[in-house]
Amino acid sequence: MCGIVAACLISEPVLGCLIEGLESLEYRGYDSAGVALSAPGTPRRRERGRVEDLKERIAEDPLPEARAGIAHTRWATHGAPSRPNAHPHRQGPITLVHNGILENHDELREVLAEHGAVFESETDTEVWAALLAFEERKTGSGVKVEAFLEALAAAMGRARGSYALAILHENHPGRVFFARNESPLVLGMGEGGRYLASDVAALLKRTHEFLYLEEGDLGWITAEDHLVVDRDLKARDLRPERVSWDPEAVEKGGYAHFMLKEIEEQAGVLARTLQSAAGAEGDFLPDFRLSDEKLRNIRRVVMIACGTALHAARVGKYLCEEGAGIPAEADYASEFRYRDPMIGPEDLVLAISQSGETADTLGALKVAISKGAVPAAICNVPGSSLCRAVEASILTKCGPEIGVASTKAFTGQLLALHLLTLRLAQARNALPEKEIERRLEILRGGHPAMQTLLSAGAREHVAEVAKKYARKPIFFFLGRGPDYPIALEGALKLKEISYVHAEGYPSGEMKHGPLALVSEDMVVVALAGETGNYAKVLGNLQEVKSRGGHLVVVTTTSRREAIELADDAILVPRTDPLIAPMLHVIPLQYMAYYVALERGCDIDKPRNLAKSVTVE
Repeated sequence: MCGIVAACLISEPVLGCLIEGLESLEYRGYDSAGVALSAPGTPRRRERGRVEDLKERIAEDPLPEARAGIAHTRWATHGAPSRPNAHPHRQGPITLVHNGILENHDELREVLAEHGAVFESETDTEVWAALLAFEERKTGSGVKVEAFLEALAAAMGRARGSYALAILHENHPGRVFFARNESPLVLGMGEGGRYLASDVAALLKRTHEFLYLEEGDLGWITAEDHLVVDRDLKARDLRPERVSWDPEAVEKGGYAHFMLKEIEEQAGVLARTLQSAAGAEGDFLPDFRLSDEKLRNIRRVVMIACGTALHAARVGKYLCEEGAGIPAEADYASEFRYRDPMIGPEDLVLAISQSGETADTLGALKVAISKGAVPAAICNVPGSSLCRAVEASILTKCGPEIGVASTKAFTGQLLALHLLTLRLAQARNALPEKEIERRLEILRGGHPAMQTLLSAGAREHVAEVAKKYARKPIFFFLGRGPDYPIALEGALKLKEISYVHAEGYPSGEMKHGPLALVSEDMVVVALAGETGNYAKVLGNLQEVKSRGGHLVVVTTTSRREAIELADDAILVPRTDPLIAPMLHVIPLQYMAYYVALERGCDIDKPRNLAKSVTVE
């Protein structure tokens, strides 16, 4: 979850590039930040807090000019946020940054201390530096690059856990070594030099050409060259991939926050993802490489995901069962991977992740593959670990998502699940071709309805409602049918960025316990649009209203009874129930945003959270 950036530049000082990369990666962690340069003594600067705090520290205590360096922004796991615990860490001639968790750090710390290592921090990362220094002494690598790679491979053999490392060595100026296992790391190649980063977003201003490093890869970069080898030190033949994302996509573009910008990009996500679903000759999902025969043999779809992606999967369960006539399940990846799931060759296991690097989702997918299931993915990042691990994937065309609270990625995942459902229905003859085309037309028609919800007038109305209730201590979000996962997502958004306690519930479950909590202090946000059993939802609203709760209803103009019951009504366009949940989530995203804004929260960088959960 931490962010790593490293660079070896041909002609310019590296510090500006490193800071630029850290600012792009700060969504991955903002407990502390630091840099180290390939210069005599390997000078470094570290500071608790944000990248801005690090910049102030460097202004007070300037660094020398250098052409190579490493940098890090931290999401704390081992050791509290502090300057001593901030990366880079140093042992002897080795200085490094680390994303991941060294699971056997306690055991290694004890052994290395017996061999003279002295530790200044509480982190597992400093143990990595000591382990490398120890292995280097054993191999006697001296000034030989190949020998240090041997020491690095030996250290990898002793380490347990996930890691992406960028390493400076005093005997190898102008060179950055690296290693990767389970934590993401990409190698960028541009006219100005070579780069390493946790995410391509950090490097889009420098290059669009990347090597996606794989598990067990290690090597080095210099300004004009690079080497990638496996743990046996055999050269790896990785093909560069071009990422077409616009560098401006990682800028706010005049918006106050990335989250607001990304909410309002959702209509474009819908259009781009639908466009990519159509092949040159009218083929449907041409890049989803599973044959009709294979899809006909599928007896069940098991979706695995975490957080927002899991809420999309829960909507996908409704879609698959209704549209493709196939049993479907949605499961927490973090639970799936540690039990003995009953799956096999007749199961399509669909992993959903914005980044394609979510540790629990990748771990769960490995379990599924080991049991012979057919692996597929919905993902936003081509070349990610997830996309490389599966037989077929659907790419959401979201572009970089920077805000920690996912918004446009959720919309892209919902749309991809619609498309997958229709592909399954087509292969299995579960729907006539005319009905598949009708549903595609409904999806295409979602664009103008979504634009209405993203208009200034609609946004300002939600902002007024949010401001009215921003100081209430508890929110309940209610929905039925496919609106129930939307209620879960609305609650999650509010929790993530405003720190208000919020729960999502199926509307019919309120009387089975939660109704006891309804009081003057509670705001109930209910979805009462075109999905679910409206008459039953209306009864649930009356139950809340009669007990004194504040009732905010997301509904359409035709639902007069719901509007009359509501203290505040948020209107959405009347549309086909098929795509209504995709529209209903937008006011809930706005509500979370404006509640957080009213409460003075750090919207793009909520406390204790990071964007890509690449550690368990």
